[in-house]
Amino acid sequence: MTRDGEDAAMDRPHLAPVARLRPAFMDRRAVRVATPFALLAGLTLALAACETVPPQPASPPPAAGLEDGPAKPFGSGKGWTVTVHSPPSGKRFCVAERGIPVGQNAAPRLSFRTASVESGFILSGFTPSDSGAVVKPGERYDLTVSADMGPRLSLSARGLPNGSLYVAVPTKGFLEEMEPLARAHRVSFRSSGLGELGTMLLGGSSWAINASDECRILHADS
Repeated sequence: MTRDGEDAAMDRPHLAPVARLRPAFMDRRAVRVATPFALLAGLTLALAACETVPPQPASPPPAAGLEDGPAKPFGSGKGWTVTVHSPPSGKRFCVAERGIPVGQNAAPRLSFRTASVESGFILSGFTPSDSGAVVKPGERYDLTVSADMGPRLSLSARGLPNGSLYVAVPTKGFLEEMEPLARAHRVSFRSSGLGELGTMLLGGSSWAINASDECRILHADS
């Protein structure tokens, strides 16, 4: 090549080599490896979604009634009978009940129950005046007691499985709490949730209350 040819070659601009771009494809092995991880992640999310569903609430246990057991007589008087009960738990208690007077089969019945810690009375044999009203076991009811002698009592009663109402008071205040019933000859009962519950005669109730408390002292507290 002549000198002039070399100078001409040097004067031409140098062109950089053109790089051809190739489309980038994910390696097939990478795809095969990523797919199980994606499925696992989806399964984990699905399981987490299932775990957020709250469990069904358990049914509440049935309301328990008052404990009972074999009974033996303690005493009787004024138309009332007092018995001593010995339940399986070994916690004895006493009950004073009155026989049903002739002609009062539909009247409510009252029995006094005394134990070492908790005492009170049970109201049974009544028919609520509100149509369709029934005693629900374990539910609380207000109970208004109106006596012919003494003040009106506003008490809280608990429904029993047999349809009765149980009014509980601390044993240490049993005689004081039952004093209006001890002096009354006629008493009526009412509940806002059940309506009128009827009226009953309470002849001899003073003897029954004191005798049941004496029975408790001799047997339930021993």
